[in-house]
Amino acid sequence: MTNPNLDKKQILDFLGKHQLMALATFGNHPWIASVYFSFDENLNLYFLSSPDTLHARIIECNPKVAVAIADSHQTPNERKRGLQLWGVATKINNLNKFRHALSQWKSALSINDPELTFQNIQKGIISGQMYQVTPKKIKLFDQELFADTPDGEEPTLEL
Repeated sequence: MTNPNLDKKQILDFLGKHQLMALATFGNHPWIASVYFSFDENLNLYFLSSPDTLHARIIECNPKVAVAIADSHQTPNERKRGLQLWGVATKINNLNKFRHALSQWKSALSINDPELTFQNIQKGIISGQMYQVTPKKIKLFDQELFADTPDGEEPTLEL
């Protein structure tokens, strides 16, 4: 059996149905954190974290990350759906891009906190930094969409 093709639209459809991802980093030891994310049409993922968190400090030293996204309400008896990727995480330093990423992240997650603003982050009132994960390889496992695909042979997209 040939490996089925994976296209950007399938990935975007999947991402649009989820908000929480597991972000794995590696410094002196592996570490994983759950973060809320948004995404763009180029499959970049965005998240807000305090730069003091362990995962953010590790990203400063080693920007290579892995991400897993799945519906935690799936049961073992259902067809499984999930996404895995590896990529590079970077702190967004460009002010215009930071503003845009924060606004898009808040909108995607329906966050209405009036204190969570670019200005309050800039003033240090809110400890937060926007990060971008640029994917290098994405794997989508979807036992409904790719029903005839054996485990371990799920389609991937390399970027």
